[in-house]
Amino acid sequence: MTKWLLTVLLLASTTFAQDASKPVGPLPLGDVLLSLPTSHMPAAGAWESRFTHRFNQSIDEGEGFHSLFGLDGGANVGIGLSYTPRRDFQIAVNRSNIRDTFEVTAKYLMFQQARAIPFTTALRLGADVRTERDLEDRTSFFAQAIVSRQFGEKLELFAIPTYVTDAGRAISGEATVSLFKTAFNVPVGAALRVRRGTSIVAEIIPPNGDLPDEFNADVGWALGIKQAVGGHFFEILLTNNNATSADQYTTSTFQGAPFDTGDLRLGFNIERRFGSRR
Repeated sequence: MTKWLLTVLLLASTTFAQDASKPVGPLPLGDVLLSLPTSHMPAAGAWESRFTHRFNQSIDEGEGFHSLFGLDGGANVGIGLSYTPRRDFQIAVNRSNIRDTFEVTAKYLMFQQARAIPFTTALRLGADVRTERDLEDRTSFFAQAIVSRQFGEKLELFAIPTYVTDAGRAISGEATVSLFKTAFNVPVGAALRVRRGTSIVAEIIPPNGDLPDEFNADVGWALGIKQAVGGHFFEILLTNNNATSADQYTTSTFQGAPFDTGDLRLGFNIERRFGSRR
C-alpha cells in the first residue's frame, strides 16, 4: 500500500512540475509590437520577413484632404528578414532608407513565462550601421533586455531597457554626428487582444533625460491595430515619430528633432512568417 501511495505521489508531483513549467501560449504579435521588439520567439526553422512604412508628413499638415492627410508626402521605409535556427535564438537584418541604415541583431530567449516563471525575458544585441554619405559616427551598438508579462489570453505588457552607443543625429557643418556617445532609455509597450487574431497595440518612449537643454523632447508614442492571419501580421498605426531602430528611438529624437506629441503620422507594417511557425 505504501509503495502504491509513493508511486501516485511521485506521478502527481511530476505532472505538477511539468504543468508549472509549460510555457504560456503567446499572443499573436510576431517579432515587433509596432516599432519596438517583442520577447516572442518563433519555432525553430522559422523565417520572418517585414516591410515597414512611415509617412513623413503629419496628417494635420498641408492641405488636409487634398494631400490625403499626409499620404501624398514622402515616407521612411524599411525591409527586414529574420531566421530562428533554434527555439531560443534568432538572428535578423533590417535595412531602412533613414541614413541608409542596416540593423543587424541577435535575440536570445532566456526565460519563457509559465506558472512557475512570472515573466518572459529575452536579450537582444545588435548594431546599426549608417551608410549614407557625409556622416560621422556611423555605427551604433546596443543591448536590450525585453521583459514581458502576459495576463491571461488578452493582455501583455512589455518593458525594454535599452543601452546604445553613438545615438541620435545632429548637424555639424556639412556632416551629421551623434548626439550621445552613450544613451539609455526604457521604452514600454502593451498589447490587448480584442478578438481572435486582432490586437490593439501601444508603445511609449519616455523623453531621454540626458538630452541637451535646447532639446525639449515630448513622450514618443504609437498606437495601432495588429491583425494576425495565418503567417501574416498586418499593422496600421498612428505615431508622433518615425523611429524604427534602437539608435533612433532611445534618445527620444528623430533625425536631430525631438519627439513632439502634436505630430500625427500614419504608418503600417507587413510581416510574413514562413517555414516552421507558431
